Amino acid sequence: MPNIQREDLFRAAAEAQGRGDLITAGSLYSRFVKINPAIPEAWEQLGAILAELGNFGDAEHCLRGILQYMGSYSALHRVHGHLCWIYALQGRSEAIAHGREAVRLNPRFEGGWLNLANALSLSGEPEEAIAAFSEAEALGSARHQGGLYSVKRSICDWEGIEELERVLFDPARKPFAHDSNLVVMAASPETQRSFAEACASKFPARYLRPIGAARHVEGRRIRLGYLGGEFHDTAIMSLLVSTIENHDRERFEVHAFSFGPDIDGPLRRRLKSACDEFHDVSAAANEAIARKIAAHDIDILLDLNGYIKGNRVGIVARRPAPIQISYLGWPATMGAPFMDAIIADPIVAPEPRWFSEKLIHLDCYMPTDRQKHEPRRRSRGEFGLPEDAIVLASMNNSWKLNAEMMALWCEILRELPEAVLWQAVRSEATERNLRNFVRQQGVEDRFITAPEVSYADHIDRASLADISLDTYPYGGHTTTCDMLWAGVPVVTRKGETFASRVATSLLDAVGLPELSTSNIAEYKALVVALSRDKPRLQAMREKLNSARHGSRLFDNKSYTNALETKLFELVS
Repeated sequence: MPNIQREDLFRAAAEAQGRGDLITAGSLYSRFVKINPAIPEAWEQLGAILAELGNFGDAEHCLRGILQYMGSYSALHRVHGHLCWIYALQGRSEAIAHGREAVRLNPRFEGGWLNLANALSLSGEPEEAIAAFSEAEALGSARHQGGLYSVKRSICDWEGIEELERVLFDPARKPFAHDSNLVVMAASPETQRSFAEACASKFPARYLRPIGAARHVEGRRIRLGYLGGEFHDTAIMSLLVSTIENHDRERFEVHAFSFGPDIDGPLRRRLKSACDEFHDVSAAANEAIARKIAAHDIDILLDLNGYIKGNRVGIVARRPAPIQISYLGWPATMGAPFMDAIIADPIVAPEPRWFSEKLIHLDCYMPTDRQKHEPRRRSRGEFGLPEDAIVLASMNNSWKLNAEMMALWCEILRELPEAVLWQAVRSEATERNLRNFVRQQGVEDRFITAPEVSYADHIDRASLADISLDTYPYGGHTTTCDMLWAGVPVVTRKGETFASRVATSLLDAVGLPELSTSNIAEYKALVVALSRDKPRLQAMREKLNSARHGSRLFDNKSYTNALETKLFELVS
């Protein structure tokens, strides 16, 4: 090929990449390297694009080839940075080593520090991650805020959080693609929708199935596809597994498309047995997964992940199914033209205007497992709890906590000298930060931590609490369900967003709507009043114990029937 043609091809690829047309850019770079295999920059750009498209295997091949055969390439730091990102998304331990090498080769490489920071965060090294984000910030990064915000929230390091929120959720700001998981953290549904729509706009429309494509389901079962990255022992699957088992196999054919890790365990084994077909597509690219879904003629695809970390939105963005529904794992709108509906209920999503999707309302949107562990009688002493105290439990993940709610709980402790706060923690850094906070509030002596335990022990010990304290504005979901199952009343504060209203929905489904409050003053007053009214608390516990086998929340057979009715209506 004459040199001018080669330059034109490379230029066209770079221009397509610059305008966000990654598929065209990838195709052009692929043509280029076949003709010019000794140009490392082309291999680097092709690898980066393939990674963006979810084709991690081929991306790794491109980038590792540079390291193996083109070691004199002047931008090896970028190659290590790309590999760091690819491996971090797959949960591979090599990510950190490549990130460290990227910044060793070029200490002023902002992208290397960002990728290293994210890899450290995902690997459970939050304090090192914060230090790496700080290095990126010192280099003038405008892309570090989202990752820094997430990691600081994860360990309850609230210094500077308000300023990060002000920047991240500024309506005039265009979010970066990797900020999409923060949509649910926005304080208002209006901000959530605008943020989500900005994130969705980064996916070009390349539909395998047009919206509302003709479906021919007469004489055959409706094909359901569940798509997600958590088909193992995770919170989402602990809720969903019974619904998949209970699907009417005369009307529905059930497929699972798992792009997450193959982690063996009781839930994964149940899920594999429950599905008509279980597809492990973890090694496949987004395009290949989408085409596989389309090839199976899936009528309704239920996306379980939305924009959560490790998502593969690029799969649903290709519209492999004529009907695509956001379900269970993402408590907000996706703001995307390729998502048709969201499973919700009138409490969590009362206002259609905050959702780009059609609202499909069930009585209660959350499914539950019919095989949940029944709480066994245990002693408080086994878990370091005083026998005669009022135990106020906060078992939600630490990233849901914030200074406002923690200060309120400390205020409640000061008003109730007989009470203790029992807080779930999963890292030393989290415990250290929370202890510093309660020490400053003067109640450290009544702060008790609850380390991570097995699920059975979690349910057993949860039943020892008197009251469960819900977080705000992102409330408990699976955790609230577990506390109610364990027989513990949950006090919540209802907000405007889906994530802040889940506990209210669950309380309504077990017959205790009076435990949902509208503001901080009501929340505090109710916790204090219940703590001083043991007969009322006991009556609520008895009601919850009966609710295990006699309420809407824990009747998965009826739930599945109601869900199926809604799904059937979509194709009839």
